Amino acid sequence: MTRLIYKDRPVELSPGETVLEALERAGVDAPSSCRAGNCQTCLHRAIEGAPPPESQSGLTAAQKALGFFLPCVCRPTEPLTIVPPDDAGARLEATVRAIEPLSHDVVRLRIETTPFPYRPGQFIELIADEDLRRHYSLASHPEEDPFLEMHIRLHPNGRMSRRLMVDMKPGHRLHVAGPRGTCFYEGVDPEQPLALIGAGTGLAPLYGVLRDALRQGHRGEIRLYHGARDSKGLYLTEELQTLAQTRDNVRYIAAALDPNAPFGGDIAALALAEEKPRLTQTAYFLCGGENLVRRLKRDLFMAGASMKAIRSDVFSPA
Repeated sequence: MTRLIYKDRPVELSPGETVLEALERAGVDAPSSCRAGNCQTCLHRAIEGAPPPESQSGLTAAQKALGFFLPCVCRPTEPLTIVPPDDAGARLEATVRAIEPLSHDVVRLRIETTPFPYRPGQFIELIADEDLRRHYSLASHPEEDPFLEMHIRLHPNGRMSRRLMVDMKPGHRLHVAGPRGTCFYEGVDPEQPLALIGAGTGLAPLYGVLRDALRQGHRGEIRLYHGARDSKGLYLTEELQTLAQTRDNVRYIAAALDPNAPFGGDIAALALAEEKPRLTQTAYFLCGGENLVRRLKRDLFMAGASMKAIRSDVFSPA
């Protein structure tokens, strides 16, 4: 009998039985619909063990890399420990190591915690208090950095912003949970062109993806587009310009809103114009506000890009 663990609870799995059938028999509230592996309503994630390939049919490369599978068609051949798809993982204590300005309204927060696996470009939940928690994308790399790095926009009336500006200092204790998200490099063809497009602090996950792609030896051209409302909102500019000068396959395109600039400095319009000659070959990573990401997805798809080639991280206001 194959061993199945749901969260920290053993679940009996009879020979030939699907994971969904075992969960239902054990009284677990496991949503489902088609029960044929098509609708993905029953999606779960394996955190230990490998789901059989047929239970991951139709999922993206990023979902497969994270262990997502379809319980309704999963008949495991080895022990599995599984969790619901939105399970953020255990809370971990963390310590603030640095808070540094990146621009007039963006700070870089670096925190140290017990090592846990994540992929550059994913996001975590930052927990300052029980009633003050926010999601932030990771710009750090687990194999290069001893800390977790986030780029956080400071809002004049934001509760987390006030906490960062007033209360948090190096040594301050808080908690994190996660990681989540599928906006990361894994599963990309190393010869494929990459277009990383974002605005504001959408640069954070793109910076993580860029670093990961280079570390893994990506050989295709990488084009990083970063937009802002004005030139003060562009940050890491010198570092990214230097990187583009020293790497033959990296281009850095920055734009701030300006009626005298090409396309008025609209990063979405600029990126679309630049990408049109190679839409069908490129893998896209889109990060930033909901309006920007939704617009880019629509325009890239209508121009000929495949939705399967588009990964995104949408920033929603608290």
